[in-house]
Amino acid sequence: MANFSTEFPIDPKNSVVDVMHLACKWLVGSPHTEIQAAQVQELPENGERSLSVGNERVELAHARSGDTEIGGLRYERTDAGLAWTTSIATLKTPERHLLSLQVFCEALNTAARLPPPKKPYFIRQALTELGGGTDGDIPITDQPFLLSSGEETVAAALILGTARNTLPIIYVSADFEDNYLVNPIDLAKYVSGMAHVVVEPSRVFSYKLKALTKFRNVYGGAVGVYWPNSEARRAYFHDDSLGNSRALELKIAKDIRVALSNRRQRTNCTWAYLKETVAKQRFDSLKAAGSTELQAYMDAFDAEITAKQTRVVDAEDEIARLTAEVRRLSGLEQSSEGGLIQQGEEQDLYEQEIRDIVIDVVADASRTAREGSRRQHVLLDILKANPPSDTRQRLEGEVKSLLRTYRDMDGKIRGALTKMGFEISEDGKHYKAVFQGDGRYTFSIPKTSSDHRAGKNMASDINNVLFK
Repeated sequence: MANFSTEFPIDPKNSVVDVMHLACKWLVGSPHTEIQAAQVQELPENGERSLSVGNERVELAHARSGDTEIGGLRYERTDAGLAWTTSIATLKTPERHLLSLQVFCEALNTAARLPPPKKPYFIRQALTELGGGTDGDIPITDQPFLLSSGEETVAAALILGTARNTLPIIYVSADFEDNYLVNPIDLAKYVSGMAHVVVEPSRVFSYKLKALTKFRNVYGGAVGVYWPNSEARRAYFHDDSLGNSRALELKIAKDIRVALSNRRQRTNCTWAYLKETVAKQRFDSLKAAGSTELQAYMDAFDAEITAKQTRVVDAEDEIARLTAEVRRLSGLEQSSEGGLIQQGEEQDLYEQEIRDIVIDVVADASRTAREGSRRQHVLLDILKANPPSDTRQRLEGEVKSLLRTYRDMDGKIRGALTKMGFEISEDGKHYKAVFQGDGRYTFSIPKTSSDHRAGKNMASDINNVLFK
């Protein structure tokens, strides 16, 4: 299994040679190598070269065929019982320029421990010095992609996996006060070159998005990871065990890194394909030249077969991994979306709304259950493990307090209602108040009222619909 693996588009203005020079710069700039810049200054053209220094070995390869060009570097080093292999490949076609990087680390003996995987510094170098390309309609960068109101269809395509992106989407939803569970800027730096961080502008945006995504969008401050051309989704919520937002950001970045390392690369931007292409060109050159050197033919043929066998082994490993993944996901399907039951299509209109409603229902059922019965014991146990929040009671109290002496819609009342989640608009002689953008919960509020009971009645009507 790869210690690290990613592939992403870079700015097409770069040449394959530019990427190979940067790979060499990264190598000689490492504090762990004895290889000097002069030793890797000469790059091969339609061929390969290699050199060894102590316990290090570096290979450089390049091939051009028609309007397609591929090149790369492979670096191997053994140190402290560990064997490190880093492969950097770049593939340029008229349509795009891809860069891939894979790092493998193997223990040479049972006493050696594998280090925790990290994102290589070369990713940062590539984005800084080469510049990211465009993945579908999203730029490759270390900054978050900020959505604006009206871009719900863009967000829906990314969530449903129907956009043209190839990297996963980390979707950061707004909570009920339009804040975020994580810092999108920090998270984008952690996952640059591996995933896109997409940030919705507001909670209202989320309500408009739910119908477009068939209710698959995370919301209310949750963070969701969505994979292109897939219905796979993983959601992240506030977790007291992680301590702070940075811990959650690092966990998300780690999960993305692990998933990419377990996924087979989907294009020919690989070291194995580069070696295969070089071997095939050598064989074709010998054949075209009418060479009679049998050994040269055999060497070229063996090199091509070896490269093909490597790709076959990679494919077989991927099949085995996917088979195990299917089994794992089948077992987790019921629990991965959280809890004892699957949530339907309704979304929270305020924090922990649906959870508190279910807890209320369980509490009512526990009171009517037969004393000492198994049913009562299970219900009481669920209540003990799931204490309700006070959000509903707080909102209900705010509505009562705000509208108790209502006379007209002054700035203070409008501001307070808006903060609670109501959208206020004029509707003839009345105001129309829509709760959290859901038209099913629309209330009429007179512009002026001389009846001292009107405010209490309005508060009662709103609370009976939303909080009872």
